[in-house]
Amino acid sequence: MTRTHWLIVICIISVLAALIFSHSSWFKQNEHVAVWLEGVALIVIFALDYINRLDDSEEHERQHQEMLEQLQAAKKQADASSDSVQLLKTQAQEHQLRELWRTLPILDGIQNQMRYWLGLLGENRWNAVDSATAIMPVDSSTVLVQAARHSNELWINVRETFRMLSNADFALSRYYGEESVPHRQEDLIREAHASLRNAESRLNEIAETFAGFERTERSRH
Repeated sequence: MTRTHWLIVICIISVLAALIFSHSSWFKQNEHVAVWLEGVALIVIFALDYINRLDDSEEHERQHQEMLEQLQAAKKQADASSDSVQLLKTQAQEHQLRELWRTLPILDGIQNQMRYWLGLLGENRWNAVDSATAIMPVDSSTVLVQAARHSNELWINVRETFRMLSNADFALSRYYGEESVPHRQEDLIREAHASLRNAESRLNEIAETFAGFERTERSRH
């Protein structure tokens, strides 16, 4: 039995004793004994009540301690989750930076080819070479993928610019694909030149935009 149960039992016994005392002639003749017994009962009741309060206080303290431990465990879990999120964020930034380092050389190569052909065609020296070199590399789609990750507007700009450069590639390959120089169509040269001029400023803007992305990502590390 718990102390609370004992307290209830003693109270019941005390009430019963009081009833017995009030109807017993012996206790009426010896009232000091009844008073003494009632005093002992009260002392026991107070003692049990005090002990019960101590138990309640200990129980509250234990519950409070358990709550603190749970809060501490929750805090540790939250800190671990925060560290995991930060690690994932850092890994994503590093991956993005590596992708930009792949993209920038591709754009540099396209710009160099564009300038090369603009120089030849602008100075009417297209017959100084016997074959066309591709302006657009096979991995140019990497630039499109990166552009799409940043914005739809940039992706559209890159796609349209690359379309112009591909048109120039196609015209040049057709022109130099004719082995007989007298039979080559100079309209194809003019078409390629126009496409390159239209793409020049847009390509330079795209390259500068990606260079800005790279500087921003690098500054975060």
